[in-house]
Amino acid sequence: MKPLKSLLFLVVVFGILTLIAWATPKGGITIFNDWKIKFPTLSSIFADSTVKYADISDIIKINELNTDSLILNDSLLSVDSLNVDSLVNVVQHLEFPDSARTALLPFFKNVQRNDGLIRVLHYGDSQIEGDRITGFIRNRFQGRFGGSGAGMVPLVEVNNLSGAISIESVGEWKRYTLFGKVDKTIKHKKYGVMLSFSRFAPVYNDSIPNDTLIYESSIKIKKSSAAYGNCYNFSEIKLLYGNNKKPVMAELYDGDKLLGFETLLAGQDFNIATWKLTYVPKELTLKFSGKDSPDIYGIAFDSNKGLAFDNIPLRGSSGTDFARGDLTLLKKMYEQLNVKLLIFEFGVNVVPNVQEDYTFYENWIYGQLSTLKRIHPDMGIIVIGLSDMSQKTENGYESYPNIEKIRNAQKKAAFRANCAFWDFYEAMGGKNSMPSWVNANPPMAAKDYTHLSPRGSKIIAEMLYNALVSEYNHFKTSHTETTNNKTQITKAK
Repeated sequence: MKPLKSLLFLVVVFGILTLIAWATPKGGITIFNDWKIKFPTLSSIFADSTVKYADISDIIKINELNTDSLILNDSLLSVDSLNVDSLVNVVQHLEFPDSARTALLPFFKNVQRNDGLIRVLHYGDSQIEGDRITGFIRNRFQGRFGGSGAGMVPLVEVNNLSGAISIESVGEWKRYTLFGKVDKTIKHKKYGVMLSFSRFAPVYNDSIPNDTLIYESSIKIKKSSAAYGNCYNFSEIKLLYGNNKKPVMAELYDGDKLLGFETLLAGQDFNIATWKLTYVPKELTLKFSGKDSPDIYGIAFDSNKGLAFDNIPLRGSSGTDFARGDLTLLKKMYEQLNVKLLIFEFGVNVVPNVQEDYTFYENWIYGQLSTLKRIHPDMGIIVIGLSDMSQKTENGYESYPNIEKIRNAQKKAAFRANCAFWDFYEAMGGKNSMPSWVNANPPMAAKDYTHLSPRGSKIIAEMLYNALVSEYNHFKTSHTETTNNKTQITKAK
């Protein structure tokens, strides 16, 4: 080929490649589901493609000092003696839709009154599985405000992850969920406070159980090696159940020693069977026997005062399942369990499906929050925005382009429903912070660039705890001033 023809050929090829690079969007062209055609974009060729990761050195320095001291003590008692409130160092504050900060008043007033057991529900997606984040906050709050025990757990271990307490189920147990893959044999919506229930006998729906069959099962309960010591320190065990057609006997044992028994009443209503303990054996066994199984919504390990903190992960959920359940049952359970604070932490499952506009997600979340507040007004809600997540690009790992849009939608929904908001993404360091958490030594996040490691979970939990305690201090100060002002006005009259 002559030199001129070769040159023209190269110019044409270069022109075609430039045209393709100009037309290719960042992130590639989706062909089918996750299948994409990727090509270098003009900006990636000519612009400075170096990805700048967030500097998180101060985040580690400020927060890990406190978590290290707590790991050594496994308790806050020694820290409390130094007046822990004076040690609060807030990196990321809670945000409120109103200047009076009314969203958390129901919770703070009950904490200050301190006259019984107050329940906190921490709902979330896979980011909180295995008691991550919740476990550390539970230990911190119970050390500061009183209380002990693991809180509420399902009777069937989920996804082979160790939680706040070890449960080994023996028998034909099956767990049914309102989220994820829903079992279509369930003809009702009564999934309860954990949006799931467990059974050891078949589901009968409208039919009558076979009177000739007796179903037997049990669960073994012991301390979890992955949990704080305070989790296996409780004085009450509560079994939450309902919807059984025949009565069932439930017996609690320490080895061969019977500690107590309860008859689980037949009927549709929600009930609580309670065993009060004078000591906590190394291992407990709860045995069931009957012609049917109740729908068992969970089992709680509590003290009779202070704070109970429940870890409720809903794998695969975007936080849009609450209103699909039976709201009459949910309302009754929130009231009887004395729920005063609900932490709502979702979003990572929304990220992979990139959209331009997330108004639809804002409206979905607002619908869930407003429903929860309507059925149980005497409860504060904190919405935790989603964390940073990274995807691999031609420049390395970068934050998904929709993270801030989803975070903004969550914040708008929270404010519309008069809920507090805590910005997880900003607490991590903002854009392109996830690679810094993954590359930390030891790592603070997993190689999937989505989930935090135990070390990262403790740091985030410490930041959230400090934000909440700081806000509680503000409540105490402003509440005292208001009370004093009212007293002065009364005297003046």
